[in-house]
Amino acid sequence: MSFNTGLSGIRAANTDLSVTGNNIANAGTIGFKSSRAEFGDVYTSSLLGGGSNVPGSGVTTLTLRQAFGQGNLKFTQNAMDLSVNGAGFFVLDSKDGQLFSRAGAFGLDKDGNIVNSTGASLQGFAADANGNVGGILTKLKVDVSTQAPRQTTGVNASYNVNANEKVLKTTGSSFVSDGSAVGVAKTGLKTATTTFTTLTPAIPSTAGVLTTPINFTATPTTFNLTLTPPAPALPGTVAVNLNSSTVTKLQEVADLINNAIYTAAVPINVTAVVNGANIELRDATKGVGSAITIGGVTGANALSTALTGAPASTPGVAAVTNGYLAQTLSIQTPSGALVNFVSTAGASAAQTASKLNDLAGISATATTHATLMKEDPLTVPVEFNNANGNLMLNGVRLTATTMSGLATQINALTSSTLPGITAAVNTTGNLEINSSVGSDLNFSFSDKDASGNAVAAGTLTVAGADGLVQPAMNSLNNAVVVGGTLKIVMESGYSIKSASPIVGNLFSPLTSTSFTPVLINAFDPNDPKSYNHATSSTVYDSLGNAHVMRSYFVKEKYDVNDPSTVANHWKMYVQIDGQNVGDPNPSLPSPDNTKATMATYDVYFSADGTLNTALTDNMLISNWTPIGADGKPLGALAPLNVLQGGTTPVAEPPSSSNFVINLAGSSQFGSAFSVENLDQNGYTTGRLAGLDVDSKGILFARFTNGEAQTLGQVALANFNNMEGLKPVGNSMWAQTFETGEAIIGAPGSSSLGNITSGALEESNVDLSEELVNLIIAQRNYQANAKTIETANATTQTIINLR
Repeated sequence: MSFNTGLSGIRAANTDLSVTGNNIANAGTIGFKSSRAEFGDVYTSSLLGGGSNVPGSGVTTLTLRQAFGQGNLKFTQNAMDLSVNGAGFFVLDSKDGQLFSRAGAFGLDKDGNIVNSTGASLQGFAADANGNVGGILTKLKVDVSTQAPRQTTGVNASYNVNANEKVLKTTGSSFVSDGSAVGVAKTGLKTATTTFTTLTPAIPSTAGVLTTPINFTATPTTFNLTLTPPAPALPGTVAVNLNSSTVTKLQEVADLINNAIYTAAVPINVTAVVNGANIELRDATKGVGSAITIGGVTGANALSTALTGAPASTPGVAAVTNGYLAQTLSIQTPSGALVNFVSTAGASAAQTASKLNDLAGISATATTHATLMKEDPLTVPVEFNNANGNLMLNGVRLTATTMSGLATQINALTSSTLPGITAAVNTTGNLEINSSVGSDLNFSFSDKDASGNAVAAGTLTVAGADGLVQPAMNSLNNAVVVGGTLKIVMESGYSIKSASPIVGNLFSPLTSTSFTPVLINAFDPNDPKSYNHATSSTVYDSLGNAHVMRSYFVKEKYDVNDPSTVANHWKMYVQIDGQNVGDPNPSLPSPDNTKATMATYDVYFSADGTLNTALTDNMLISNWTPIGADGKPLGALAPLNVLQGGTTPVAEPPSSSNFVINLAGSSQFGSAFSVENLDQNGYTTGRLAGLDVDSKGILFARFTNGEAQTLGQVALANFNNMEGLKPVGNSMWAQTFETGEAIIGAPGSSSLGNITSGALEESNVDLSEELVNLIIAQRNYQANAKTIETANATTQTIINLR
């Protein structure tokens, strides 16, 4: 019997060694739970019982009990490493059925399933497209493919607009230059001429060298030279006395005359100039219709003779201009002060506008329009001719011989040598030429072609902005000039008090009907001075392309005496990519009635600064056609404007580019403009960038487009009798009858623990304790072996008895 008792002890010690060794072997296994062997003693008894002094029969193994205590957490910084902090097991779906584990080392397989190292899938509760977690247990899966874009259908924004902002818009007045000369085509000399008289042929010379010298010392010459300018200027006279030196060249004679003129007490503006074999006396100012007269000539030399026989002077002729005369405008300022503005005669509209813009409270723009006719309607069939390529526009050579060719040339130079000038051929074949800056349009022909060869003039016919056609011009000496039109805007409080002359050819008589009310500082997205606040945000089209939506806020006027105005009223203007997105205005003429307008919305606030939702407009962007950087449509969903049936709310999934702007939470307080909240529900395409799991097991996917999506929730299971779980290896257990039904729920609910992401639960094996147990098991083994050895010796003694 003692043999069996010893053998049972050895078996028990061996079991204890095996359990302890297994614990030690798995001290580094994630999620491993230690076990211990529990033993019971064995006594022999009969049916009727045994005595109280029955010796024991050894030991037996009662159970191997698992310890499911919490192991230490090891942090890994890997979001897919999960641990349970508290009660509960991860629920796994494997090829062997449903299993349970505390080992949370998970990753993704090729299909996006969350699996452990054995390929078992982590189970949980899936979420719908809106991130709502359901209650049906399923495999948790991450879509690793590219996330499809989502079009913006709603923008939620709250702003604070500054209640202390000033109203920027005011009402001023505007008027235009409408005098008789404005926009009229003028024909005249290309280059101004000067008044002159010729001293010839009484002074014999060859190539400017006198054939007979003149000795002024022996034969002096005296004469009076008078210049009579146009009225109201007064004439001037210089007495010339040549009584010294001898000259042998015409230039020397001219120098003596000029010296006498310039050294006179009161010089006159006349110059002696050698012209070939002659001397001319010229008015130094070109284009003036003056007269030069010679009188009181004395002397007996060749110069005296030439002076006596000099013909009457030929008056100078001015070069052609736009014909605008000087005119004075007396401008009254808001303070009552008067400021006089004087236009310069012949100045272009652009030059006059520039001078006006130097005045406070005044702004001016100018434009010029002319038509180059395909043929002269007055003398048919005289047609436009530039066969020699010598047409000049504002001093720039144009070589094209057709209207379309000229348009191409002019438009190519609009940013260089012909600034602001553009051209287009109209339906009648004529060339419409415009200057957006108001410079004069000057047409002429050069006497040389592009190679420098002398050529004849071509033929051109020009009509001004008034539509009146000038006769055809085919001279190298003449030019046609068309002047521009001014538009002058005066700010509130400024007015024209008078004009002098009252009837001018730049401004006709100015009456009350000459002035038109005009908004000053009206909203212009390109002018920061025309709006109080601005901000921008990103919206997305149906293809996932990002676009910039800009919102502008303009404070509106409030007058307690004007019932059409309302306190705390703002206008909000919206553009996307700098383009208008408002619905077309059907009241406009075609084709303007199909074009997008500025999207404008009324925003009202209550006296306490909160948004007045009852008065504030519903904001639907319903005319946005997404375009690319080249200004062309991208092919995304097109708009559906209100006239076509666009309405709120925008249907999901969207069938148009429409979206709604919601300003709920916006305010008007006495503080700086600020963006309190800004959110929109669109995004571009994106790829998975990372995964996060919170303490409740909610699984978030982060994408490269900045979006985050709830994919589901990790499920945990618990049992009434955890010790009944059957270990199946790889730190997993299977449910048995003894465990009872698995209680599955969300982390943090009921008795279930929370999830810690980026950490793994280590084995709960205590190595120090296990090493002590190992020594005890070894000692027990040795002791039971000694029992057998002793029993064997005793038995051998009995056998040896004879």
